[in-house]
Amino acid sequence: MKKLIIILITITLFSCIQEEKTKDLRVIDLASNVGKTSVVNLSEIAESIDYIPLETNDESLLAPPLTNLNFVNGKLYIRQFMTEIKIFNQDGSFIKIFNKKGRGPQEYESLFDFYIDPLTSNLLIYSHRKLSEYNSEGDFIKRILLHQKEEISIFGPNRYFKIEENLNLITFRNYKSKYTSCVTDSLFNVLYFISFSDKDLSTRLNSSKQIYFLDPYFYKFRDSVRIFNGYGENILSASNSKGVDTSFILNYGEYHYKNINLNVRNYNNLPFIRRYRSVYESTNYLFMEFFMGSLPHKPKIILRYERKKNEKKVELPITASLFNKKTGQFQYVDQPEINQFGFVDDFEGGPAIWPNYISEDDFMVTIIDAYKFIQHAQTHKVSDKFKKIADGLKETDNPVVVLVKLKK
Repeated sequence: MKKLIIILITITLFSCIQEEKTKDLRVIDLASNVGKTSVVNLSEIAESIDYIPLETNDESLLAPPLTNLNFVNGKLYIRQFMTEIKIFNQDGSFIKIFNKKGRGPQEYESLFDFYIDPLTSNLLIYSHRKLSEYNSEGDFIKRILLHQKEEISIFGPNRYFKIEENLNLITFRNYKSKYTSCVTDSLFNVLYFISFSDKDLSTRLNSSKQIYFLDPYFYKFRDSVRIFNGYGENILSASNSKGVDTSFILNYGEYHYKNINLNVRNYNNLPFIRRYRSVYESTNYLFMEFFMGSLPHKPKIILRYERKKNEKKVELPITASLFNKKTGQFQYVDQPEINQFGFVDDFEGGPAIWPNYISEDDFMVTIIDAYKFIQHAQTHKVSDKFKKIADGLKETDNPVVVLVKLKK
């Protein structure tokens, strides 16, 4: 009898071990975590945090919004007014302004977006229907006209991603197109197209209005481009000339939009999950926001100022989340306090941190306005280091950059 019990225990333990081994670490389990949130300390995912005041002078002075930024090879690039980029060193000192706005053959009409190539530090500037490339000194290299190839132009090419030296990904903005993007060689010959799912395409084509959460979403991660191909049940990766791979799987479960009637005036309050805004990825983690509609969750609470400068609390059905790529653990991240969002700074006592950018060397980057930095130091228990920085600021100074070194 004892032998039988030992055998049964051994089989059970072996089965559990095998189940753990075969668990698909790509699965992001959104469904079973609905209604569960927790506050997450920054020290759980990060090694350190640095607060760096940006140099303030007449030339370097920044104007909001400051959400479009890159941090590459120790330099911070911040877009201003859709015309120029201001560049700072990692220590906060101002370097220069990059501005090539104009109508000449080596200039751009408007700076919609930009990307810094980590290998060359070249600047890729997106403007209407074209892309211009400049070296780190600001010298013109070449212009890429995305509409030159007919097999691409018919789908309304929108953005360009360089995967490797001889491989590109072109995104499309034609709402009626069955394709979201294509991968090309260096001469922009199409190697393969990437399609919507049949369900997403059918919903888009048969809807009387544009459904924005079905729009594709792309971001660069190392030597690949991540693709939310519409609703994004599978997060794909384009990294080679053969075809896409599945990097992550979003388990929406019963909270998938296919279970919802979208033929209503406002579907924002319906019980389904959808991605919200940008996705950020480091070596170990995925940082995502989700719009939860009427599902059980703790809403994001922010303060808005009305005409007579009265503060008003506004609840938004939005939650942050954290996915550990190494363990497969997923969790919704609770807002630590009103008007803050992200991870608690348990290093220096600063405001909650959520990324505006993640660099290839695993720095999470965000920005805090000088006046907010000063206010936080006056109303919260902060470290001597944080307080010293706040004491050296004026409310009209340039913002403070936050550099968080994430764990690997």
